[in-house]
Amino acid sequence: MIGFDPKDKEARHMLAEIVSWAFFPPLVATVFFIFLIFWYSNDFSQGLKWMITIAPFLIFVPLIFFTISLKLGWVSDIDLSNREERPAFLAVFIATLLIATILLYFLGAPQKLFVYAFSGLLVTVATAIVTLFWKISYHTTVTTSVVSAIAILGGLRFAWLFLLIAPVAWARVALKKHTLWQVVFGAVVAFLLTYLVFHLFGYRFLG
Repeated sequence: MIGFDPKDKEARHMLAEIVSWAFFPPLVATVFFIFLIFWYSNDFSQGLKWMITIAPFLIFVPLIFFTISLKLGWVSDIDLSNREERPAFLAVFIATLLIATILLYFLGAPQKLFVYAFSGLLVTVATAIVTLFWKISYHTTVTTSVVSAIAILGGLRFAWLFLLIAPVAWARVALKKHTLWQVVFGAVVAFLLTYLVFHLFGYRFLG
């Protein structure tokens, strides 16, 4: 970045904000899921069918609920900075993700699409339980989950993407949104559960 001074607190804060927004969890998860839908569908029309079927549960319902919560003051900011505000939103998201996962399974979606949704469901449930007691980072959780899925499905040539977790973790700590252990724990849990689910369905890291 031209003119960036690492000793400048204001510049570091701005960079951390940019990184945080670039890896905003709902954005990262949604974009990757849309990519998977069209990548593993037989053609565009089939991909569109899956989008129409799943989008209400993965995108619209959580977005509407969050917008209402923000308007009514149930949540204080877009990051859900207060841990106590997270359970209600996570409960809604888990419910919609569960519905989406069930639909993908019973409607015969491509297995890789279903497995990713299932792994995302387990990661969300596990981290939601932890969030009842401790505010872990969903930025590192979601980034790690997506990168792990890419490396498993696409092969180890994409392993370099794991390097993206470091700046995301730095940004959240720099903004004082999380501690170092909170960002590390989010990444570790996401990797282990994502790997476990894909492994159980026969998917391994490919060379």
